[in-house]
Amino acid sequence: MTTTGAPMPASLRATLRTIRHPAQATPCPHCRATTGRPCTTVSGRRTLPEVHHGRIVAHARHVAACGRCGAQPGRPCHDDGATRHDTVHAERHAAAEAVAA
Repeated sequence: MTTTGAPMPASLRATLRTIRHPAQATPCPHCRATTGRPCTTVSGRRTLPEVHHGRIVAHARHVAACGRCGAQPGRPCHDDGATRHDTVHAERHAAAEAVAA
């Protein structure tokens, strides 16, 4: 049996779209998900409902400057000369969320 249907109205299509995390604009350093794609398990077999923490950190590092240590976008945060490789300051994380909003 074949069915023909009318195209989906744009108003309905807009409500069915999934909400993306702003960090999906940055590639994931953990699972290697490309820009715009959701994070997966490392094997790539299963899509995860959340983004990896490393992707959130990479996104904040990429789009926002840090108010605490003065690190510019693209540069890692630091504490008295010690580089933070896996985290960013809370101020930078908040600034990245403000940029996304």
